[in-house]
Amino acid sequence: MAENTMPDAQSARRSLARPVPTWRTYGILLGATWRSMRVHRMNLILTFLGSAALQGTQLAFIGVLLGAFGTIAGWDVAEVAFLYGLRLTAHGVCTINFGQHRASAQVVRNGDWDRYLLRPAPPLLQLLTRFFSPGTIGDLVLGVTILCVAATSIDIRWAPWTVLYVALAAISGGLVEAGLQIGISGLDFTMGPTTRVKDTIDRVLTDFGAYPMTIFGTAGAWLLTFLLPLAFMAYLPAALVLDHTEELVVPLWLAQLSPVVGPLVLVGGIAVFRHLSRYYASPGH
Repeated sequence: MAENTMPDAQSARRSLARPVPTWRTYGILLGATWRSMRVHRMNLILTFLGSAALQGTQLAFIGVLLGAFGTIAGWDVAEVAFLYGLRLTAHGVCTINFGQHRASAQVVRNGDWDRYLLRPAPPLLQLLTRFFSPGTIGDLVLGVTILCVAATSIDIRWAPWTVLYVALAAISGGLVEAGLQIGISGLDFTMGPTTRVKDTIDRVLTDFGAYPMTIFGTAGAWLLTFLLPLAFMAYLPAALVLDHTEELVVPLWLAQLSPVVGPLVLVGGIAVFRHLSRYYASPGH
């Protein structure tokens, strides 16, 4: 009997020693956080509606501008709505999956990073799943809704590749924003809290990302493309789909590669964060 059970015991030990894939760890941690949020369902609903209403105010402001002038830099109502919907969808992708980068300063200051280092999961992954904000769902749902409604109002032929390109562009736009903010979060380990810096960048991305880049002039468009890659989040893909390529300040091939930029920026931001996290000093020392 002992001989029969010995292989099973060895197999169990091998399975326990097998490392858990990062994607599975992320799913487990995020699922636990989401279940904790569902305890207060009314708060979940109110936060969701509040976030959607907040984003709706900016859309209403854009509507007032379009009502007064008819177009913005040659973009009509449906086209600007499409751009806004794509940008908001990308923002929702970022905040749902990576929004907890905002807590990095608090985690470092309170010493919670010590606990993250002791647990059998990547510390950055624990930071990104420490809490789930239901308002992020409002951003994504409203963004997708605006994007779909605007798409039906635009006089273009929607081929399968076009739909796929827009979907990939929205995901990539979210990854660009996440990469920027995660990289900046790494500075919390060396320079102190960067919350105000991240809030400023978030404000710039939100306010400027809803408009065609040409309204900021050639210099502004260059800065918002290469210094702060806002154009890759929505404007360049939208300009390509809506046939506004004649106004681009970058080569056409670069605009076409927008869905590739997001993963690259995210990988770079994570690398910067991990490098700077080596300088962490526990507040208890």
